[in-house]
Amino acid sequence: MNAYFLLFAELAASAGLSLAVLWALSRPLVNVLRLMCPDEQAAAFWLSYTRVMLTITPLLFVLIVSIFSRFDDPLGDMRLAFIATLAGLLLGLWSIGRRLNHFIVKDGQKARAS
Repeated sequence: MNAYFLLFAELAASAGLSLAVLWALSRPLVNVLRLMCPDEQAAAFWLSYTRVMLTITPLLFVLIVSIFSRFDDPLGDMRLAFIATLAGLLLGLWSIGRRLNHFIVKDGQKARAS
């Protein structure tokens, strides 16, 4: 398989998975951000920031992994690209969840202003 075609396929798969996750999260995330942010502009900024980060992080992981992958089988390269994409999405979602967790009000506590 052509190396350029393989790289394009890996990047397309990464972008596709990122878009699927963003599609699933966008509406609930907008609702949460509207509750947490002081105004609509802040909520729009954080939504855009989240979209960019959940697109860039998996792509970056795929590009880094593709430098080191030297499988004879293109299927092995694609498998590694999917693992890198999922790892990037997991890291991005974990960091967003970690940040939003500071604003969750638990019983008997006040929300922290971070």
